[in-house]
Amino acid sequence: MPQNEGLVTTLKGDGKAEVVIQPVSSGIPGASRRVNRHVCHCATNGSTITFEALNRVGADIGDVVSVSRDTSGLVKNAAVLLGIPGICLMIGITLATILYHVFVFPMIGGVGVAALCLLIGIFLGVLLFRRMATDNLPVIDRIVRTRVEAASGHDENAFCIGPDQRTCNGCSGPFR
Repeated sequence: MPQNEGLVTTLKGDGKAEVVIQPVSSGIPGASRRVNRHVCHCATNGSTITFEALNRVGADIGDVVSVSRDTSGLVKNAAVLLGIPGICLMIGITLATILYHVFVFPMIGGVGVAALCLLIGIFLGVLLFRRMATDNLPVIDRIVRTRVEAASGHDENAFCIGPDQRTCNGCSGPFR
């Protein structure tokens, strides 16, 4: 189960929150290195990703949270988006064969029937996917630091505060 830390930026209705994460590596968060070598990289070092997550722990704006996603939903999504159109295509090919051999229907008409069944399958797959996708949102499973703790603590990415930032020796982050 892929897990990332992020910052809650917006609270939405229905127990949802908008979370911003900065992936620890470039590529698709949660995907293996082998997969990331073969796809277009959607994240680079320093980029951020914003998404909606279920806020089951009651995180507030500014809290640093741990977000996880159940990967079992990916199999369901693939089955719906590939399986339903595939089944409809097979039904269309079977119908086209029956029309061609039994009713002496022209071949182009059979191809049209198969294509129409495939389009209906794609439409049904997308409709079912949209209904199922709402149940497969990432979940905020714990609060790592509240906004008060994050504001009072010293973070490695904190900016130097002082009159002359070039001589600031108190920073532990990269902004020395």
